[in-house]
Amino acid sequence: MAPCSIALLALGALPRPSISAEPGSEIPRGRPVTIVCRGPAGFQEFRLEKEGSSQIWGEKNSSPSEQEARFLFPSMSEDTAGRYRCRYIKSTLWSALSDDLRLVLSREDVTQVPTPGPAQPSGSTPQNYRVLNCVRLGLAGLVLVVLGVLLGEAWHSWPRSQREESLTPGPRGDAHRTQPM
Repeated sequence: MAPCSIALLALGALPRPSISAEPGSEIPRGRPVTIVCRGPAGFQEFRLEKEGSSQIWGEKNSSPSEQEARFLFPSMSEDTAGRYRCRYIKSTLWSALSDDLRLVLSREDVTQVPTPGPAQPSGSTPQNYRVLNCVRLGLAGLVLVVLGVLLGEAWHSWPRSQREESLTPGPRGDAHRTQPM
């Protein structure tokens, strides 16, 4: 424990929690964002408060060694944007509020079609490309198998004599037959 934290505990005050956003504080419309509040181990509950809103989100601690609470917002919008702060309770004391976290709705909209080019679209991750490539390879393999089955079926539907003639080099026997008069 840091000397500052020991001094605060000796005075009866709890250290201030920290607050952050994942993947960041500027989020495109429709994308998920998680606000993470961190404090000392052993907190009983974290509360997340939004400036100008009466709504409070609470997250109870499930483990004595837990040091953070995560608040997921599944879709970023104008309503989600704003200033957030968090606090926690330990024993019977509430901590001071954290510094402000300002969530900003970025101009980028996930419903827009990305322009072609070398830049990677914001919604695409290497994992998304990997899944799409696996699907494409699977479909290509399926097409090859179907073509192989069709080729084999066509081959076996020919009479055996025709198959043997098609494999022998040289002129075909049909060309040397005499025409009936």
